[in-house]
Amino acid sequence: MGGAVVKLTIDGREITAEADKTILEVARENEIYIPTLCYHPRLIPIGSCRLCVVEIEGVDKPMTACTTLVQDRIVVHTQTERLERIRRDALKLILLNHPLDCPQCDAAGACELQNLVFEFGIDQQEYQATRPAQGMRDFATPLIRQWGDRCVMCLRCIRACHEIVRARAIDLVGKGYEAEVGIRDPEACISCGECLRACPVGALTERVSRIKARPWQRQKVLTTCNYCSLGCQLELNVFENKIIGVTTQENEGVNKGSLCQCGTFGYDFLHHPQRITRPMIKGDGKWKEVSWEEALSFVAAMINKVVLSNGPEEVGGLISPRCSNEEAYLFQRFMREVVGTSNIDTTGRLCLEPYRLAIREVLGRDYLSGTLDDIAEGDCIVVAGGDLDGDNHLIVANRVREALWRSGARLILAHPRRVKLAEEADCWFCLHPGDEVVWVNGLLHLLLNKGKGAWGSGEEGVEGLDVLKKATKKFTPEYVEEVTGVSPELLREAADYLAEAKRPAFICSPPLGQQMQGVDQFKGLINLALLCGAFFGGGGLHFVGPQSNMMGVVEMGAVPSLLPGYRPAETKGLSAGEMFQAASEGRFKVLVIIGENPLITLPKSLVEPGLKALDLLVVQDMFFSETAEEAHVVLPALSFAEMDGTYTNCEGRVQRLRKALEPPDGLKWKGEILSDLASFMGKEMKVEFPAGVFEEIKGANPLYKGVEFEPLDTQWRGDEGSEMLEKAAFRPVAPTHEKEQDGYPFSLSVGGLFYNYLIGSGPQRRAQGLAKVSTGPYVEMNAEEAAGMGIADGDRIGVATPWGEVEVAARKSPAMKRGVLSLWCSFYEVDASQLVGPQLDPLSLVPAYGRIPARVEKG
Repeated sequence: MGGAVVKLTIDGREITAEADKTILEVARENEIYIPTLCYHPRLIPIGSCRLCVVEIEGVDKPMTACTTLVQDRIVVHTQTERLERIRRDALKLILLNHPLDCPQCDAAGACELQNLVFEFGIDQQEYQATRPAQGMRDFATPLIRQWGDRCVMCLRCIRACHEIVRARAIDLVGKGYEAEVGIRDPEACISCGECLRACPVGALTERVSRIKARPWQRQKVLTTCNYCSLGCQLELNVFENKIIGVTTQENEGVNKGSLCQCGTFGYDFLHHPQRITRPMIKGDGKWKEVSWEEALSFVAAMINKVVLSNGPEEVGGLISPRCSNEEAYLFQRFMREVVGTSNIDTTGRLCLEPYRLAIREVLGRDYLSGTLDDIAEGDCIVVAGGDLDGDNHLIVANRVREALWRSGARLILAHPRRVKLAEEADCWFCLHPGDEVVWVNGLLHLLLNKGKGAWGSGEEGVEGLDVLKKATKKFTPEYVEEVTGVSPELLREAADYLAEAKRPAFICSPPLGQQMQGVDQFKGLINLALLCGAFFGGGGLHFVGPQSNMMGVVEMGAVPSLLPGYRPAETKGLSAGEMFQAASEGRFKVLVIIGENPLITLPKSLVEPGLKALDLLVVQDMFFSETAEEAHVVLPALSFAEMDGTYTNCEGRVQRLRKALEPPDGLKWKGEILSDLASFMGKEMKVEFPAGVFEEIKGANPLYKGVEFEPLDTQWRGDEGSEMLEKAAFRPVAPTHEKEQDGYPFSLSVGGLFYNYLIGSGPQRRAQGLAKVSTGPYVEMNAEEAAGMGIADGDRIGVATPWGEVEVAARKSPAMKRGVLSLWCSFYEVDASQLVGPQLDPLSLVPAYGRIPARVEKG
């Protein structure tokens, strides 16, 4: 207990409690039952249901336990005849307009009101009032139904929307007795499902699955979400081997019961009829279903032929960062031990590598420790890179909001668009992509001039401080304004907030580094975090990315230059981009792809010629992707819901994947397939099932020593065994000014390429729920620039780069940075990868998905 404490008595038990807690919180901590209905642990208590009333000796009136703070020496009674009567009467009033037709309600068996009615023995409605029947109606999102007659006006849904997500899409509509939960602003709804989870009855129900089942009929399997790198914990609700819904457990995992729209509603692709269920070989341009033996023997013969003729360096593999740790570990073992090559890569590296190289250079480490809980406790939060809300990192964005409105934290945001968090920021810097280094150096200049009192604790002992002072000397507020357009006043205001902060927290994401010189972009931000004390008792530096096991796949060694545990490989292999370059030049013949679709996630001008030049392309996936269509052999794959294993999230939490579904007949786990393929190649690669493989990982990867496959509590992969900043040193960076390419006056950023995973592309929308709320592809541009070109909202315009062109709807934004375009495609409805150039950053070997030279052509 960190603050003041008091002693009180509840139902005869003497209890010591923190002084800032309510009677209800203390009672629950001590397993003392008090009934509630409007209360939710993550919401501000309002005490409207009156069911939590308690008696306090010396106080005439009963008090609501959820709103009354504990006090020293008070004596509380939670169960008396008087309280029983008050609670029964309150419950009867709640039931005034609520039908007692529980068997017909979707929430029957999992309804808090039903439990209370049973507890108090109420079997009829004694009070009567007339109100028109409301029935089922549409809600703020098409993914949720609203049943007005079932609503008990606890307001939990409204409060969740306002307090946790800050969307304010729903509110009270009407006055007095006629007031009801209604739609305030449908465009503000982000379909996160927070209101659905908060509802204690059946007034809100999801409408993705047509199959329904009672709680006792369905099985809930706790597992890890397969979308982004946060690793949210969720329960797959299974009935007759089908997922019929997703629920969560309060305070479980990094998400603490919340999810984004993908986690809540993006599960229906698992049962799409286009699923690949048999191995196939292409002959004469046609696909033929074959046995596993025929498919694997064919692949083995081709790999052996190339290895014997040209050497193993002409063979390589690409694995999805949504594969499990066990699968990634076995894949790199297969490539290195069986084939004999380090040509292994993952698109997770394309997101992580610029950040990893930057922290390696500045902090002397390959990864950082810290939890996202630190963000909510921060007093000044800096966000740079992507749009946390728009990039499906809603859980992180909500942690930021929690710090803002619960503790009054300051928010500093750098983004070229007026994203949702920009509306809540104290300082929003509308920067041209690539100007982040100038902005950071400007803040460093101001903080260094303020002196030691403006820095965090411990920075004086970090090497390179004098060099940093010299390097940032010219970055005065006036110079920063000249280069970036940022006002000196705004820059000084942000520097003041950072100087005053005791627990600064920094959040960054891949777009900050997915451009030429992207490593320097991250290094600049890390320098700032280091000076401000983010690593000395501060809120830390947090990196979030788009793929569920982005961190784990890299840590398992499924990259060209690293072995498991970030140990350097003796022989550096080819990166993904280099493999395709080599293939197009005739120096690379065989590529095995597991769960990846590089025709979407990598530059098309790089991938397409490489694929066509291969002697053998093997793709394992659940569905026919654009890349699978070009393959010679296609193998079926299990989904994340059909296997056991582990993921490592962006914090370093090692979490379980648990099998919830039986896969279609004949499908095999990747470990078994790799073992069989090795046998067909005349090699031996013994493979245990996932739990056994994880034991092998613990021996081969020092970071996972002591981590358990089936943990009893939250666990993180291990530390490097040294002090956090033992090897830290400030590494100044200088901005690079790219010359504008003739005929391409705009700077384009392409988003959504790494978020499209199995949900479908183009007309094939396998995630039907998400498709209902998808905005479709669009390019956002400055409103004045659009008007000057005669472009209106919704107009079809051409966006061209030196490598390709697409036609897409225009979206005007008055606050968008001039000269900047932002293209987003959630279902890959436009061929956006053709806009990305084939050049790779020389340090990270990552293509530039941002700062792409572009022009706009009115359709």
